[in-house]
Amino acid sequence: MKKLLFLIATCFMLFCCDQAPEQKQKDFIVKYDIGAQLDSILTPYIQGLRQNTNNQAALAVGVTRGDEIVYARTFGYANIELSQKANMNTLFHIASVSKPFTAAAILKLVEQGKIQLDDRIIDHVPAFEMKGDQYQSITIRQILTHTSGIPRHISTGDWENPVFGNQALTKTLEDAKNFELDFEPGSSYNYSNSGFDLLGVLISRVSGVPFEQYVTQNILRPAGMTQSCYSKPQDSLPPNWAVPYSYGLETQQWTPYPYSENFFPSSGLQATLRDMCRWGMLHVHNGKYQGKAVLPEKVFTQLIAPQFDTPWGDKIGLSWFLQSYLDHPIIMHTGNDTGFEAIVYVYPQDSISITVMANRDFSRTARIMNATSEVLFAESPKDYSVSAKYKFTDAYRDQGMDYASQKWMEWKQDTTDRYYVNDGDILTTGAVLENGGHWKASQEILQYYITLDSSSTYAWRLLGNTHLNLGELEKARQCYEKTLAINPNYEKGKEALEKLNK
Repeated sequence: MKKLLFLIATCFMLFCCDQAPEQKQKDFIVKYDIGAQLDSILTPYIQGLRQNTNNQAALAVGVTRGDEIVYARTFGYANIELSQKANMNTLFHIASVSKPFTAAAILKLVEQGKIQLDDRIIDHVPAFEMKGDQYQSITIRQILTHTSGIPRHISTGDWENPVFGNQALTKTLEDAKNFELDFEPGSSYNYSNSGFDLLGVLISRVSGVPFEQYVTQNILRPAGMTQSCYSKPQDSLPPNWAVPYSYGLETQQWTPYPYSENFFPSSGLQATLRDMCRWGMLHVHNGKYQGKAVLPEKVFTQLIAPQFDTPWGDKIGLSWFLQSYLDHPIIMHTGNDTGFEAIVYVYPQDSISITVMANRDFSRTARIMNATSEVLFAESPKDYSVSAKYKFTDAYRDQGMDYASQKWMEWKQDTTDRYYVNDGDILTTGAVLENGGHWKASQEILQYYITLDSSSTYAWRLLGNTHLNLGELEKARQCYEKTLAINPNYEKGKEALEKLNK
């Protein structure tokens, strides 16, 4: 009985030791001179940029040096409607920054002797099939370096038709049968989300457990990433998950949430700032976290060894892009799904990592990332320009479309201030408003946009949607027909017209 009580007490203490530090730590960290310098220069820089882009949604920035977080701050709201501020334990959808985790899981299987990087995919997933014969030679390494020739997206429906359950990943296999390769495997570069989703199938088949379970047990938890995860309830968002936002006339929710379980390997990880800092530290320490190897160094180094040239003149490793900034080598990856942005830089020679995450489009995470680097390496943060759409939406709210469109044309001629004019931003504004059901405002802005560019099938289709939802059926029909007059093969225009005619 005493032994049983001792075991219970010990387990309780271990649980408390594991949980309490997470709960008691502040929601910001500033350490040493380097952290103080970032806080004094970078923090107000970020606050100014956010003010100039009318951004109330969340932003999370973390900087590590060696095995410590030296600067970490969150700004804004994870959930604006509920006034829930972001903190270091808020879960952000990190989009394509998920890919290096899938790559790490592949190398774990290599370490375990279950696969080799130059194995063919069909040797482990015999059900994989595409049009033609060249797909049979695709290797694991080629997918990890985006040189397989697999098209960028072979699974259609995006987030609007999510799939769930243990068989979700097999959708990639079924969809692949309808496509042929873009080029001969290994001969060129083309970024492919679907290739990484196929790797998820391989990881599941070789390991014998679901993809997310294997990554969690073999990569996330050993790396100290105790909160990050893949799965969420189908019809709700847990309270500590950031809500996706975009910008119409103001920061507004974007639907649907970017979640579908067939996209777990390419874009499905949800991570906290605290966990992403640990991920950065693991890479600074060549695969070790707190002295323990998540991946042995000789295996880990393959992740960041140059493998292939990118079209923009840099190199790619195994999922990681190998570049430099301010003459300091970096390994990096970005992620962007509507409503979320994420970016990670690791400066291996400087033992520094930086993570920036946001739950709104147009959060300027790349500029913030580079400004952080500039402060770290004793540079003044570069100035930035801002889209004139923010002034445009202010003008529209204050005095209507005629005034806003007049000002837009004036701003086109003005190159003296920090605001730049891109007509595409008018289309984006209309699209975001259409997504949020702001039909009248969206209609007026899209009608203005087609005076700037009357050849956009996307703009005409969205304008048709606004007419449809305002009960203007004939005008909606004319818009959908216009899309097909521009491009007779425009599938979404065909679908909209067919639905209207039923």
